[in-house]
Amino acid sequence: MIKLKFYYCLLFTFIFTQSAFSQNNKILSESDTVRRDNLDEVIVLGKSKVKEINESAYNVVGIDTRLLHNTTLNLTQTLDRISGVKIRETGGVGSGSQISINGFSGRHIKVFMDGMLMEGFGSSFQLNNMPVNLADRIEVYKGVVPIEFGSDALGGAINIVTRQTKNTYLDVSYSYGSFNTHKSNLSFGHTTAGGFTFQLNAYQNYSDNSYKVKTKLLDFETKNFSEEDYWFKRFHDNYHNEAVIAKAGVVNKVWADRLLLGITLSQEKADIQNANIMQIVYGGRERKAKSLIYALNYEKRNLFIQNLNFSLTANYNTARNNNIDTLARRYNWKGEYETKSTKGESGQYSMSEFDNKNTYATANLNYKLLDNHYFALNNLYSNYTRKATDAAANSENSTAATFMRRTNAKNILGFSYRFEHGKRWNASAFFKYYEVNVRGPIDTTTTTTAKYAEQKKSFSTTGYGILATYFLTETFQLKASFEKAYRLPSERELFGDEVLETGNASLKPENSKNINFNLGYSKVWNNIHSAYIDIGLIYRDTRDYISRQIEQRYGGAFYSNHGKVRNIGIDAEARYFYRNIFSIGGNITYQNVRNMEKYEEYGKLSIRYKDRMPNVPYMFGNLDAGYNINNAFGKGNILSFGYNMRYVHSFFRDWLSEGAKDVIIPAQLSHDLNLTYTLKNGKYNIALEAKNIAGEIMYDNYSLQKPGRSFTVKLRYFFFSNNFK
Repeated sequence: MIKLKFYYCLLFTFIFTQSAFSQNNKILSESDTVRRDNLDEVIVLGKSKVKEINESAYNVVGIDTRLLHNTTLNLTQTLDRISGVKIRETGGVGSGSQISINGFSGRHIKVFMDGMLMEGFGSSFQLNNMPVNLADRIEVYKGVVPIEFGSDALGGAINIVTRQTKNTYLDVSYSYGSFNTHKSNLSFGHTTAGGFTFQLNAYQNYSDNSYKVKTKLLDFETKNFSEEDYWFKRFHDNYHNEAVIAKAGVVNKVWADRLLLGITLSQEKADIQNANIMQIVYGGRERKAKSLIYALNYEKRNLFIQNLNFSLTANYNTARNNNIDTLARRYNWKGEYETKSTKGESGQYSMSEFDNKNTYATANLNYKLLDNHYFALNNLYSNYTRKATDAAANSENSTAATFMRRTNAKNILGFSYRFEHGKRWNASAFFKYYEVNVRGPIDTTTTTTAKYAEQKKSFSTTGYGILATYFLTETFQLKASFEKAYRLPSERELFGDEVLETGNASLKPENSKNINFNLGYSKVWNNIHSAYIDIGLIYRDTRDYISRQIEQRYGGAFYSNHGKVRNIGIDAEARYFYRNIFSIGGNITYQNVRNMEKYEEYGKLSIRYKDRMPNVPYMFGNLDAGYNINNAFGKGNILSFGYNMRYVHSFFRDWLSEGAKDVIIPAQLSHDLNLTYTLKNGKYNIALEAKNIAGEIMYDNYSLQKPGRSFTVKLRYFFFSNNFK
């Protein structure tokens, strides 16, 4: 489906860039160019958009990612630095990642890009693939989510805001690092005086992921694992991924403030080294994915009447996933193998292909009455379908369920009202109506032989909430919110991923009563010193909680409705800045996520009652500091030193009441260093990074090990031109 090669896109971009630059007669000098981009715009953004977000009634954090564009971080790694946010990764570059916000993780968290829901985009176009250079800022909602997103988020939402400037820019970077890791990124944008605008982003990731892990060795003679742990080098974990995102349209027209049409092409190929359990290792499994996304974005202020604003975001995407597992072998971590009588390292032979199609549209109407009444109406519709291709017939484990229809259609209607009393306080109330229709195969028998039938389920309900903020003084702000929210099962939970996870089409929607309190403090002294402190308290009472569980024999995963889960937690963040020379800050999160399901089936008292939910970190934090030497070795040059520390307290991998006290994921403490040299006011940049410099063993989901010590160098060229002086 995706036949356009990455290097063709780079060639096309170079030709287009040269053409656009030659027509532009308003180019600034180099020093003025980057002075405007790196100083004026950052200051304006920090005092307007990001600060406006942080000072709203929502429990939200807005961060300016442009200050991180010289790093090799992807978007998920950037999120890992935010209070209350924990990123769970299953390995190195390209590995699966899971976002956790205040104890909620996975599909509890909805991810948007420029307000567009990213569900159904496919594994080849996700945050763990995307470089931080793709974003101008990130908004993280840690409680109530504005109805403008049209979301059924239960635990929060993340909105990635890409470059929307009307000026001309070119951002090109390349990095090389440990484990033969290569990353490159290209971003280009241009807007003409007539209002035509064009944007192009392209990125590429490759890594051998050949880092060392410490685990047990399988002895083929005894069929047992060694009692001791040994060091092994990963030998089957290559990953590569490419993506091209193109947008074109018009701005500042009478009939449209912004109209953009876009297309995104992405692909990936990944070896599968191990499943969800470290001891199980593969030598021939792999997965492939391709996706094609068509997108539309339309915005119009003062539609028909003054103060009535309208926006429409829509996309249609197709994704093809390929799961290859054909070897009749069982491997150990030395790369040795024994022959099995059946094909398929995972226990099931597969050459399956599945086509996923997703349609998504959300429309917003906003109206301002007088100076302090705001009304909003939103409707989201999405429809997901999955179909097995003919290649799936080659799978020896194919059943009638393989070729049954899988559809997930949902509609969410929302209405909100906000009242503002000057700048001192404001309050909002909202209402949501959820409707979902699911069709898929369900096992209808309790015998050892599965018998599937295609069934259809429908569900509808309502949710609601209130939130308010009050400025005690100019420096102290109080926030509070309550919501009754529902989260509809995702397509992955309902139908699996056809690789390592099995779906459950009988899942019920989750529902939760959520309460948030926040106290914030911010102060600037003499335009030299500034400080920021935020403390948040959370309460979550969730029913029909959807949990991800691991099948121990082959390491696969499946989903089920667990029951009642309660979370009481706190997160705090503090930061200090001295001019643009020095900064230091940190955050810490404590979350007490407990199983509150008192009885099991048939009224039996559960021994898990009030246990911590397994495999969920309950205390973690970050600390970072930066120091800049301005005009280093030349006017306009900056030499920057940075430090980042991450800490995760030890936690239980399984249920404590079932003997998990002996299966502990140990405490983890890692240290990162970076050095960046910026020349010509930001036009040329070189960065050196050292991650996990102490070489600590870092773990994640179910004791899966992440890469150890690594080093990276990144080269970046940035050009900016003000088209509208």
